[in-house]
Formats: sequence, C-alpha cells, structure tokens
Amino acid sequence: MSLYTFFGCLLLAYGPILSIFFLYIAPNAQYVLLMVSSAFFCLIALLLSSVIWYFAKSAQSMHFVSITYSVAIQEICRWGFYLLLNKAEAGLNTVSANPKSPFNRSVFALVSGFGYALMSSLVGYISLLVESIGPGVIMCPSCPKATLYFISAITTSLFSLMHIFWMMISFEGFSELPLMKGWLKIAWVIASHYGASFAVS
Repeated sequence: MSLYTFFGCLLLAYGPILSIFFLYIAPNAQYVLLMVSSAFFCLIALLLSSVIWYFAKSAQSMHFVSITYSVAIQEICRWGFYLLLNKAEAGLNTVSANPKSPFNRSVFALVSGFGYALMSSLVGYISLLVESIGPGVIMCPSCPKATLYFISAITTSLFSLMHIFWMMISFEGFSELPLMKGWLKIAWVIASHYGASFAVS
C-alpha cells in the first residue's frame, strides 16, 4: 500500500508541472536555461530563509515570523530575477523562435515562474514524499481521515501553479511601474502569497 501512496502522491504533487515541462519547456533549450536560472534564484531565497531560521533560535517555533520573512525574501528574489531578465531580454528575444513577438515577455515570465515552482515544490515536499514509503502513516491533524502525504501533495500542486501565475502577474506589474496598476499587481501578488502561505501553516 505504501508504494501506491508514494506514486499516487508523486503524480498528484508533480504531475501538472511535469506536464508543462515535458510538453512545453523541455523541447526549447532557451526555456530550460531560463527555468534553471529562475530555480537558482528561488534556491537562494530558500537558503537565506533557512539561514535566518537557523540563527533565530527564539523564533523557530513562531510560524508567523518564519512565514513573514520567508515570503518577503522570495518576493525580493523574484524582483531581483526580473531585473536580471530585463537586462538580458534583448538578447533572449534575438535568439528566440519569434524575435519580434509581443508575447515573449509573457512566455519568459511563465518559464521563470515554472523554475520557481519546481524548486519550491521539490524542496518543500520531496522529503515528506519519501517518508510515505515507510511503514508508518501520518494522518493530517486538520483532516484526520486523510494522510498528511495526500494533503501535502494537493498543496504542493496548487502552490506550484500559483508560483507560475504569481511570476507572470508580478513581471507584468514590474514592467508597468511606476503606474498605479503596476503597484496594484505587485501588491496583489504579495498579499495572495502571504494569504496562501498563512492558510496552509
């Protein structure tokens, strides 16, 4: 039964983003490189959050504090990646399949969001997924009839898709600054990121 749980949760958590990868990103080397770059920025954000959590001994058990600075660091790294991509956009457009397409920036944002989604989902869920093979079963405290592996798989899948949407919306917002609609889009991304993170804590 544990192998059924493992593969079921594996496909539930990573099925949507793996489908996007194999059908859309993998055939294009430029998209793969952009995805890896974005995933690296996400990894930096997670590393910085982990370092802060490790040294802030008194706040380790305070989930509110941990979520607050973790989301803030992720959003700062998202903005940093946008600045880097904005400088490289002309070169990326030159070597893209459609150099003059007005949708290139949206495609770059989608692929960048995929990198963020892939890295955050791997770091956040892979260790729990491996534990599902073990002899024991951990039930979800908030939903006693479902296992923690299953609920976490659903959460991982949804967060992966949300990271893609957040990246696309934030890139559009960054490009529209200093107009008010740009600030509103960025504020929406930050607020919804905090809301989703606090909802699953």
